[in-house]
Amino acid sequence: MPNDTNSGYCLCVKFLTVLTKDKECPPPAESTAPKAGDGTEHDGVIYLQPFFKPDTNHTNGGPLKNDLSKNSHSITNQNVTVIPEHSSRPDYTLILKIFPPIAAFLVITAIVAFIVIRKLRICSRQRTRKKGPMIKACEDLKLLDRLNVVNKNPSYFYHVSGLSGKPIEVRSIPIEQICIQDVVGEGAFGQVFKGLMYADENREHFTRIAVKVLKEGVSTEARDDFEREVEIMSAFEHDNILKLLGIVTPASGDTPYMIFEYMVHGDLAQLLRRNDPSIAMSNSDFRLSKSNLIDIATQIANGMTYLNSQHFVHRDLATRNCLVGEGLAVKISDFGMARDIYTCDYYRIGGSRMLPVRWMSPESVKWGRFTTESDIWAFGVVLWEIHSYGRQPYYGHSNEEVIRFLDEGILLQRPDECPSTVYHVMLGCWKTDPKERLPFSKIYKYLNDYSAEVARSAQLQLNGNDSETEHPT
Repeated sequence: MPNDTNSGYCLCVKFLTVLTKDKECPPPAESTAPKAGDGTEHDGVIYLQPFFKPDTNHTNGGPLKNDLSKNSHSITNQNVTVIPEHSSRPDYTLILKIFPPIAAFLVITAIVAFIVIRKLRICSRQRTRKKGPMIKACEDLKLLDRLNVVNKNPSYFYHVSGLSGKPIEVRSIPIEQICIQDVVGEGAFGQVFKGLMYADENREHFTRIAVKVLKEGVSTEARDDFEREVEIMSAFEHDNILKLLGIVTPASGDTPYMIFEYMVHGDLAQLLRRNDPSIAMSNSDFRLSKSNLIDIATQIANGMTYLNSQHFVHRDLATRNCLVGEGLAVKISDFGMARDIYTCDYYRIGGSRMLPVRWMSPESVKWGRFTTESDIWAFGVVLWEIHSYGRQPYYGHSNEEVIRFLDEGILLQRPDECPSTVYHVMLGCWKTDPKERLPFSKIYKYLNDYSAEVARSAQLQLNGNDSETEHPT
């Protein structure tokens, strides 16, 4: 009990309230907080009973009473929020924010590294080409040795299924029936003459011929090529293949002369260059029209279709090896003089044979593989030559650059004024995969149909012009 204002009060330890007069703890006051399950909506806040609530009925007031009342008032007027404990589950928010940028960075880095490594490899190959031979050896066998193993003739070789085993008969022509006239071609190993072949001793009837003769002192290899050409050319019989009429054996026992039909306009390359619209040449016999160009290409395709049917591969198809006769009749040939006369069109690799790299397919350059498909590639280049009026393929570039172009898949561009139909045929011949190239049978059909269409169009135009002339307005 207090004796004065400074006396103390006894508190109930259990409830921290002032004891009653009987020195007992007063009963606890009812809580105003909603109870679980009483149907009252819970707002998420737990209301606690005040720690101090002095019983004014059992006290006389004083400083402690006032302090307790103040504390009780301050507590009872505040809502106490219970903060839940942290969840034990991991927080993936940070991971989801960081992972996508890191993944994108790694992907970009990998792509850049791949591009850089590829560029370095290409540069390394180019440096290797500049330092050494342009064509690597394959299986310890040089490319040119592989070509020699296939066949010694640099222009033709037998397909396995083309070997019949039957001896080929070659007509022997008495030397008295031959009159050799002017030289029409000459190289380091031989000459081609224009001449006459008489039908009888009276020399009243004759045929114009071309005579191919080897020079004295040529190598054994040149003689072997000459004899091989006689054997192969004797087997051909087609309107678009140059016909070997026979051979003449000199009394001295030298290499025989080869007698061919004479083609008045010479080789196609020279004829095209004489008709180049950008170069006016006065010595041209006539001007080639667009329809003439298509017809020339169609004839060459027809001749190559025949060679393919005979299981022969030409290996040196080019306009220089096509001859043009009366009526623009075109015949595929190989006098064997082309690599001697047209030296700029050939490239010597490894100090061996001269190769026409500008007409060769990628697989022929890389592996020395010559097939019908490589002839198809060369025919595409021939088409380009025809519509470029005899320009050299990849002109302005060295042979080393041409080999690099083939390796990188760089093709010849469409010539000026070349019909789109013809250029599509060219692209069909230049597929990287040999199996995807157009076969000669389809090439011939496409060009033959297009040639007929061009001829009809030209005829209709000519008829229209004649009609206007007869009935002037």
